[in-house]
Amino acid sequence: APITPATPAAPAAAPAADTADATAAAANSVSLVEAAKAVGLTKLLFVRHASSHKMRDGAASRADAPHDWKFDDQMRCLTDKGWEQCEAASEWFNAMNVRAILSSPARRATDTAMGMQKQIETEGKQADVLYLRLVESAHPAGMSEVCEAAFETRGYGPLRSFHDTEDMKAAFSDYGEIVCGGMLAQLQGPGLSEATDGECLALFGHAVFLNAIALQVALGAGAAEGEVEKVLDMDLGETQGIVIELSDGSITHMKVEDAPIEA
Repeated sequence: APITPATPAAPAAAPAADTADATAAAANSVSLVEAAKAVGLTKLLFVRHASSHKMRDGAASRADAPHDWKFDDQMRCLTDKGWEQCEAASEWFNAMNVRAILSSPARRATDTAMGMQKQIETEGKQADVLYLRLVESAHPAGMSEVCEAAFETRGYGPLRSFHDTEDMKAAFSDYGEIVCGGMLAQLQGPGLSEATDGECLALFGHAVFLNAIALQVALGAGAAEGEVEKVLDMDLGETQGIVIELSDGSITHMKVEDAPIEA
């Protein structure tokens, strides 16, 4: 299925500049859940990309040249191990009855999406059933200095470890809502809005930033406290996924070893 540019998000998906904007952005996750349910989707799935190469030698630094750094980061491709991970993870992904795939524009995310989609297509699902669309904000570079700086200094880990200050907690929440707005724009856009086969919408993205998006969706779906705790504590591995039931916000952790498992 062809990759097409993301539909620009509505103003509500932009970083909040005042109280009105903040209120609008906070509604993105709820609107996404409602819109997904209205078109017959029952689940949202968030998948971390497979193993990828490090930044190229001589790449720009984020501090000195953030735009160049973003480009270099987006061009990182999968390793041989990453492609093997895609093939293995397609076993649980194939069981998800995916209607459409959204992805960060980073190559390592789109390659993972296409690698796992290819496995679905070889299992008898027609290629034209699945749509692949880009959500620009799903690549976190340039979206939130607070979130980027925290990840740069702390590295990988569960979302809870990034919630130790109110400012950081708010920044990751805001980021999650922005991406929800981008997902909503794609869901309501041409092509995807007409699709009916499949009950799950998947987004491929990056590490703890996926947890931040998933947390907002879970809250928007009315998740119980225990389910929220799962998202906060889940350290998402490569090609692992977070499934959210839109009916009640319940969470399932998907991975190769014994998928599905409870987080």
